[in-house]
Amino acid sequence: MKNKLLCDIGNTNFSFSNGTKVSVENFDITSIHEKIYYISVNAYWEKRLSMEENWINIRSFIDFSKYYESMGIDRIMVCEALANAVVIDAGSAITVDVIKNEKHEGGYIYPGLAAMAKCFKDISPALEVSFNFDIDLDKMPKNTQDALSYGALAPLLSNLREITQDLPVLLTGGDAPRFLPLIPNAKIDNDLVFKGMKKILEKTKEKQC
Repeated sequence: MKNKLLCDIGNTNFSFSNGTKVSVENFDITSIHEKIYYISVNAYWEKRLSMEENWINIRSFIDFSKYYESMGIDRIMVCEALANAVVIDAGSAITVDVIKNEKHEGGYIYPGLAAMAKCFKDISPALEVSFNFDIDLDKMPKNTQDALSYGALAPLLSNLREITQDLPVLLTGGDAPRFLPLIPNAKIDNDLVFKGMKKILEKTKEKQC
């Protein structure tokens, strides 16, 4: 597995397991000749790469009966990486997934921090303020910034307390560091997608032996 190059293709970037990141607009498909195992949420590139022999879509190796039909491939990879955990992916959207005994128990989706901030701004220019991540969520807010921060953060964190129980909490995504101080004993792991991809490939190899 250590010699396989993996790629996570989003709507903005090609992210490779060797640390390379290239924007989808600047990516030159002719620059890579080695075999690449990939997942993609980008419909254009998924179709384009299906015509390339050296690009292998991991989607074909997944047992989708464990997940619901419209679940994102990146979320599935995160779940494949873990046996028991609650995973919070804090990106453009904030997704929360619960995995127990290597089974996806379900999850839910919030708007991401940038999306929530834009929503408040669209309601009124007076609501264009940054979120306060030092807010005391055990007290009712008494100013606009804290009121917005409470509205954005309290429901998510309250739900987390109900579902985490004895499960470890893992954070991933660009806004993970901002949530870390708010969630006791949480840890950041930004390699979960690649870990899930590696696990899928290892299972596939075992079946073929």
